[in-house]
Amino acid sequence: MQDSSENKTVACDNITPLDVVASTHVGLVREVNEDSYVYCVDETHKSAFVAIADGIGGHDSGDIASRMCVRTLLIAWKKSLLWRETTSEEASKFFDVETSSSNDSIYQLNKTFNVQHPMGTTLVAGIYTFDSIITAHAGDSRCYRLRDGNLKCLTEDHSFVAELIKRNIISREKSRNHPFAHIISKSIGTTLDFKPEINVFDRKPGDRFLFCSDGVNVHLEDPQIEIIINDASNPYEAVKNLIYASLRGGGEDNITAVCVFT
Repeated sequence: MQDSSENKTVACDNITPLDVVASTHVGLVREVNEDSYVYCVDETHKSAFVAIADGIGGHDSGDIASRMCVRTLLIAWKKSLLWRETTSEEASKFFDVETSSSNDSIYQLNKTFNVQHPMGTTLVAGIYTFDSIITAHAGDSRCYRLRDGNLKCLTEDHSFVAELIKRNIISREKSRNHPFAHIISKSIGTTLDFKPEINVFDRKPGDRFLFCSDGVNVHLEDPQIEIIINDASNPYEAVKNLIYASLRGGGEDNITAVCVFT
């Protein structure tokens, strides 16, 4: 999913720690929060790293899998020194190598303990350069971009119902209540053969980004998300209101949001 909305390079403002805010909530039904997140803004404020992982529901130790995934990626990001300066090609290669490594680690842990239902996790992650955002994802955790007041989902869900929608078997409206809406088609840790979906998008000054687990978009329609992010005066307000609205929408799943205002 290569973004072609901008043909020329536009240098963006540096990203500071105040531009990135994250929070998570266990929700109103579940006892364990299987969502995990990390983010890191480099000391020169020229790049940033964001990741959210959502442990697969119904599997053993989904919370462990999600924590392993985001922590191993963050450690690898810091060790790589790409945060000092990186290109979209280097960031894409980083995601290709390191998500596969994270997958192997979780898979081997499943194999070692011979668990009945292998633990796994979704992932949505982003690396910011001065003019681009490189995303990597697996499963149904999402990345959105708000530009000029209009919200666009930059990721496509890897799920059973997403495939049905793509084949025009069911409508997007009917997908929300589909009995197999929880089934994802790509995850980290459950199989040895894994490749993330990696894409490069341009970014402009004023763009606002949301990374979220499905606990947000299950409870909120995209137009609601658009209004909340549009109306927020800062990323803290956006995250707070997204989680509050998701809880009011039912809170049946863990809820995690990371907002990056550039």
